[in-house]
Amino acid sequence: MQHTTRSKAVVAVVVAMTVLTAVNVGVAATWWGRSSSAAAPVDAGTTATATPLPTSSPRNPPSTPAVSDAGIPAAEAPGTTTAPATADLASTWTPPAGMPTAGRLLHVTIPATRSHFTARDALLYLPPAALTAAPPHLPVVVLLSGQSRGAGPEDLQTGGHIEETMDALAALHRGLAPIVVVPDQLGPESANPMCVDGPLGNSRTYLLHDVPAWVTTHLRVQSGAGAWTIGGFSQGGTCAIQLGAGDPARFGNLIDVSGEAGPTLGSVATTIAEGFSGDAAAYRAAQPAALLAAHGPYRASNAFFAAGADDHVYGQFTPVQAQRARAAGMHVTTWILPGARHNWATAGPALAAGLSWLMPLVGLAPGR
Repeated sequence: MQHTTRSKAVVAVVVAMTVLTAVNVGVAATWWGRSSSAAAPVDAGTTATATPLPTSSPRNPPSTPAVSDAGIPAAEAPGTTTAPATADLASTWTPPAGMPTAGRLLHVTIPATRSHFTARDALLYLPPAALTAAPPHLPVVVLLSGQSRGAGPEDLQTGGHIEETMDALAALHRGLAPIVVVPDQLGPESANPMCVDGPLGNSRTYLLHDVPAWVTTHLRVQSGAGAWTIGGFSQGGTCAIQLGAGDPARFGNLIDVSGEAGPTLGSVATTIAEGFSGDAAAYRAAQPAALLAAHGPYRASNAFFAAGADDHVYGQFTPVQAQRARAAGMHVTTWILPGARHNWATAGPALAAGLSWLMPLVGLAPGR
């Protein structure tokens, strides 16, 4: 496994491997047992089959008292307490007696109040620490799926096994893990609005304003950019570098797994015509290279880039984006999975590695 990073990279990768082996054996077999030929690229028109979510995980039955209609514990309401910008919970958190041993994965509706973007329900993962009587303010990770026919937030559950990954991280860290939100950046037709505001929908405003507004008014979360992460796979990874580079005051960390060079609908001409209403300048300004140049130098941003070594289409962009981010001042880690291609068999482990890399950066593991 090849990687370059700051000093914490080796620890992060070791923890990632621990996470990958700590999840359910059947799930782990699914991650590593899929052959590359059997798993079609996510952006080539296939996606994992989504299954309906219960309002709460079977491991946390709905008889749990004091929860909202969506399954969010009443204690998670922000209340009047001022949220800290960041917190070193690795040093200060003491798990209470009776804390659940697993988190809760929910379906939630995030209104497009400002963007008017048509979005399907999001996924919300609450770690065990968030299910206690006095939950701490936690960091937030916003994760995005790839784009293909039928793609959407559920892909992070069925293909990325996000619940098992987060439960494994929480088990290693006394119930602590980030709150994870998986919004729909694609819309009901699984189209590609490219995480910009344009004729295909105001996806950027939805992700940068509507989603954070819902999170901060419904959950006990930290407020600083250093506690917020944007990440995703394939088209979702492209969005992660666009938004992480374009708004470092909101997202201080980003995880880009097998992302593209930039927002695209195929050819440059088609992208400008259909995605930017013919505005070539707006198209150029939305490219990650332009965003990095416009908003750098970055003093406190962290970036994790990952890809499969045999991903000969999207994998070529990973070292380029990593170098651009590093040159702009970001603290960069790269993680390449040998023998892997552009599919969820790559994305699941890569996201697990990125999330374990994140833990000390957001104060949930030693080494911050």
